[in-house]
Amino acid sequence: MTAVHPEWRPGMDPRPQGGPPPGFQMSENPPPMNSDPAYPPMPGYEGVGFGQARPMPPPPMPPPQGDPPPQTFTDLAKLDEEACRSAMIQHVSEHCCYGSKPAKEMSIMQFEGITALHYVLETFGEGRNTKTAREPYRGGPVDGPENGQPPPPWVIPCAPNQMFHSHNIVKEVPHTSVIQPCGGCDQRGWNWCHRCGADGRIRCGTCGGDGVCSVYSAQEKRHVRRQCHRCHGSGQVRCSKCGGDGRITCSECQGYRMLRCYIELTVSFTNHKDDYILETTDMPDELVREVGGTIVFEDVQMQVFPITMYQVKENQNFN
Repeated sequence: MTAVHPEWRPGMDPRPQGGPPPGFQMSENPPPMNSDPAYPPMPGYEGVGFGQARPMPPPPMPPPQGDPPPQTFTDLAKLDEEACRSAMIQHVSEHCCYGSKPAKEMSIMQFEGITALHYVLETFGEGRNTKTAREPYRGGPVDGPENGQPPPPWVIPCAPNQMFHSHNIVKEVPHTSVIQPCGGCDQRGWNWCHRCGADGRIRCGTCGGDGVCSVYSAQEKRHVRRQCHRCHGSGQVRCSKCGGDGRITCSECQGYRMLRCYIELTVSFTNHKDDYILETTDMPDELVREVGGTIVFEDVQMQVFPITMYQVKENQNFN
């Protein structure tokens, strides 16, 4: 357990003598800080650092074992006169200007059924990457290397929230937590305010720093110069960013002076979807994708096998 420093806030302690270091300049957008704290190497995670995540190669997949499972196919729907008439009536009902009488009373002399097959292959993949992360240390237990060696990234259990749905899950690698001083503020909990140049006051935006403003006098019926009501003639107002203290809370440690550093594991589940349509007429494939139908065959496995036993002779396109 590491001692917790009190949270620093502007005005809670006397302003240090001497002010900011030489070369410190006013800026609305201060330069980024190179504040990565020290972090010891962890076994199995060498080369992992702050910033961009590092992909972790997965272990090789074992080859398929045993014979392919039996493939059972559902019989296709049988087309008859009643099904044809129901389809025409349904089509007519979807158009307000079509009459339903011909569809109900016409004689169907001949019909021919043509089957369209929509083959969909969804490959649900998993990837893992790691990077070193940090957060303000506000106290509490720390699961560090003293509790054991960190487990390898592909040993850490992580189940998807939903199968065949792309999403990420972020986890902390056990036994990688280390407490380090904040490098963004040199363990002070604060930094000098760039907006006011650590002065605590900035130029008044109402009078532009002149201390006087031009206002219209109804009594004199002309514009006259008056003392600025906002800065009361000083030309400066209190800096809203630091509240006049000249210092702001460190954005890295949020005033706690210490950081908890750890290795962050991101598990990415990605669903890749491919499809193929077998249809021998001139009907556009987009129409086949949109209509409903009967599931002829469905299989979910760690590794699926090619469809080789279906009665359609073009089944080699499905392999």
